[in-house]
Amino acid sequence: MVDVYIAGSLRHTSREWWKTYEKIGEKIQELGLKPYIPHIHTIKEVNQSIEDIHNPNLSLKLREVVFRKNLEIIKKSKLIVAEVSNPSTGTGVEIGFALFFKKPIVCLAKKGVDISSMVLGPVNSGLIDLIRYENLEDGLEELKVLIKNKFKNIISSV
Repeated sequence: MVDVYIAGSLRHTSREWWKTYEKIGEKIQELGLKPYIPHIHTIKEVNQSIEDIHNPNLSLKLREVVFRKNLEIIKKSKLIVAEVSNPSTGTGVEIGFALFFKKPIVCLAKKGVDISSMVLGPVNSGLIDLIRYENLEDGLEELKVLIKNKFKNIISSV
C-alpha cells in the first residue's frame, strides 16, 4: 500500500533534480509513511528502464500503461506531495486528478518561482497547501511539521 504519491517534473528537468523527489520520499519515510516516487517505482512496475520511459519515441501503448499505473496509485494514495518549481504538464494532470479524487495535496516550490494559477487558485481556495522554501532542507522540515500537524490521521492509520 502506498501512503504518499510524490509528483514532479521529469521530462523537463535534469536527472540531478530528480534527487529532490527522492529527498521528499526520505522525509515521508521518516514519518513512517510509504512514498511512491514515479521515476523509481513506476519503471519497476511496468518492467522498463529510465531510458525506456523517458525516450521521446516511447510507444503510445507503453505511455498508456504508465498513465494508468500512476493514476491507480494516485487514487489509492492517502496524500499527494508535488514539487512544482519546474512547470510540468504531467504534474499538473496528476494534481488535477488528485483534486478530482479529493486527495489532500501539498505542493512545494522554491521562493520566487512563478507558479501556475491552476495550482495557486486551489491554494487560495484552501484545497492545496503550499510550502515555499529557500533551501530544500528547510522546505522538507516544514513539510514534515505540516504532515504531523494537519495530516496526523494519515500517520496514525499506518
